[in-house]
Amino acid sequence: MKKRLVACLLSVPLLVPVAAPAETWKPAPGEAKTFYDADFLRVDEKSGLVVLRIAEGKGGGPYKAWPAGKGPIMLFALDCAADKWMDLGMDFAGDKGLPKNWRQEAKLDDISGAAGKAGKLACETKDSLAKVPLP
Repeated sequence: MKKRLVACLLSVPLLVPVAAPAETWKPAPGEAKTFYDADFLRVDEKSGLVVLRIAEGKGGGPYKAWPAGKGPIMLFALDCAADKWMDLGMDFAGDKGLPKNWRQEAKLDDISGAAGKAGKLACETKDSLAKVPLP
């Protein structure tokens, strides 16, 4: 019995969850099922592009806790002044970062057509977003 108790106590630290990156999913204004990650939203110091990730589903926690039937997280870089966006791929687990050489992606027209009202909000608030050096 004593050996089991010691083994149990030694395994307790392994049960503590690993800290996940902060995620604050907020509803995109005027869209019922689209959410954007406010903690991921920032401006690239080097290029001035806004990086954004959105997902369809229901909010209320980290993306990893959402039902599997919900759509993936979509990553975008937005050139707000030109009304152009760059497709940075999809994230199916909530742990994908920016792809290598992401600034070299082709720019496409119409931010709202791709990123919806979350993209519009990101551009409207660009000046108040954190400017950070991104890889």
